[in-house]
This record gives sequence, structure tokens and C-alpha cells, in this order.
Amino acid sequence: MRTISLDQLTVCGERPAELVEIAASAGYGAISCMLDGNAEVPAVSLHAGDPDTTAMRKRLRDTGVFINVADGFPLSPVVSMERLREGVDLMAEMGARKIVTLNFDPDPARSFDSFCTLREWCQAANLPLLIEFTPLSQIASLADALAFRGRAGADGVGVLVDLLHLNQSGGSPADIACLGMDVIGGGQLCDGPLRSDMETYLYNAIYERGVPGEGELPVREFLRSLPEALVFGLEVPMRSRALAGASAMERALLLMNVTRSLLAAEGL
Repeated sequence: MRTISLDQLTVCGERPAELVEIAASAGYGAISCMLDGNAEVPAVSLHAGDPDTTAMRKRLRDTGVFINVADGFPLSPVVSMERLREGVDLMAEMGARKIVTLNFDPDPARSFDSFCTLREWCQAANLPLLIEFTPLSQIASLADALAFRGRAGADGVGVLVDLLHLNQSGGSPADIACLGMDVIGGGQLCDGPLRSDMETYLYNAIYERGVPGEGELPVREFLRSLPEALVFGLEVPMRSRALAGASAMERALLLMNVTRSLLAAEGL
């Protein structure tokens, strides 16, 4: 049975230990978590020794749920490299499998140097580093991510493919079907409209995505294109359902049940 991750954006706002508890209760084997939240994404920042992080570590140990992808490691002139270094060490201690970064730094030389430094820290911690692409960042497409990976060197570096971002950037599942796990190190599933203007896309990316199979994105093709052994995440923020009263647990269960049905229908 495929291991599925409950990605934090799906139930953003829950305390770190509660994220783990929801995942375990709803049948997820893994989570993604964010190192730091921000004004748009109200995630609790994780720091070694603080109560929330300590409680999360205990629930991970007690439930057997693991951190598949540690998010919140952006390359940005407003995020200190020292904070990222602290985060790599913390995530390694908590048993995370991978770190993911997005490039929001408009200075190409600085962002490349920062990426190479972050990769060195990840390699020292034995953590693969994944590049996530989105038209909202400086690495806008799969082709951009592959080119950046090639320039930096492929050792210990992969790409995370989010279906929403793949589609918005003009890509398709066929583009990743021929790439193995040495390249595709992460996947995130959701649904939504086939095309959006940038304002709508930005809103959907953070707050409102579709339940897989209920929108226009090529969900089934995407599932078939992912490497068979890859742990993939459900990143499906549903603000409208939350405002209508659906609890985080109800949303997590809905997504798990729908995704298991899709996988069964595809023989995956």
C-alpha cells in the first residue's frame, strides 16, 4: 500500500503535535511540516526544545508517523541562512526524510550560492534537498528546476512536483513519467481548474484547492507518473470547507478516502 503524507498546508493552523495526531488517526503514514509560518501560512515555527516542537517529536515517536518532507526552507533575502542551518539540524534530529526549498531570491548569483550552502548542510545531515518549482518563484517550471539542479550538481538534489504548479507552469504528468526517484524526490497531489489567472492561482495555492478527482487537473495521470515507491503528499487547503465547519480531521479523512479510491481504481 502506498504511503501518503498529510501535508501541513492541508490543515494549516493546527498545532504541530495535532498535525501528527490527525495524520495517524486518518491513516497517513507521514506528514510534511513547515519550519516557519508567515503572514499567509499560520504554521507554528519549530525550534529545538520549545514545547510545541517537543510535543511534536513525542507524537512522531509514539505514532510511527514520520516527516517525509520538511518545508519552510525558502531562499529569500528576508530569511537568514543561520535559521535554515538550525532548521536542517532540527529536522535531521526529528527524523525527517527530505528538505524542500523554493527560490524567492531575485538575485541569481546570491540564490545559487545560498542553495549550494543549504545543500552542503543537508548533505552533512544526510538529507536529500528537493527543489520545488512554481510560477510564483524564481524557478518557475520543471525545466527550470532541472536546469538549476544540473548547474548545482545532481548529488543529493531532487525535484518536488506539485500538480497545481506543474499544470500552471504549462507542464503535464508526461513530463515526469520518464524521470526516476533519483530526480523526482517528492510529489504533491490536489485538484483544481485547468487554467487560472495569476491572482486566482496564488489564492488557490495557499487557501483553496480541489479534492482529487473533483476538478479539471490530470489527477489520475499524475498518480501514474509518480515513481512507484515515492511517498507523495496531499496538499489540499480547503478554506471554504473549514469556514463551513468541516474539522481538520474531517478534511484529512475525506482526502485519504478519495485518494485511496483513486489509487485502487488505477491499480496502484
